[in-house]
Amino acid sequence: MRNVTFLCAGLLVIVALVGYFGYGLLGGTEQSPTSLIPLAFAIPMAIGAAIAKPGNTKGIIIGMHVAVVFALLGGLAGVGRLASSGFDLSGAAGKLIFAMSVICVFYTVLAVRSFIAARKARKA
Repeated sequence: MRNVTFLCAGLLVIVALVGYFGYGLLGGTEQSPTSLIPLAFAIPMAIGAAIAKPGNTKGIIIGMHVAVVFALLGGLAGVGRLASSGFDLSGAAGKLIFAMSVICVFYTVLAVRSFIAARKARKA
């Protein structure tokens, strides 16, 4: 799960950098620092993954929970922002928010499934 966390955090960094430096390619009219918002979720996720070193059970538990909390917040923020705009994906902002939401929700679902599997394995 640690590698998946790094992958999703990396994808969020790519979304942020494409939004900031490649806004014209996506149909944006001007560069905006708000396109870097996915970094606010990617950095804590990566830190959580770094804490979750193999062999350190407490570190794995804490690190993965930190990562999934920020992914959940990112997913909720993105879906909430899309809902407030009527799910308009025509502009650059809508596309970037959609990408962030998909990445965060996907990661949250995978993490929850992993947590459930880990709990079942511990009880067995």
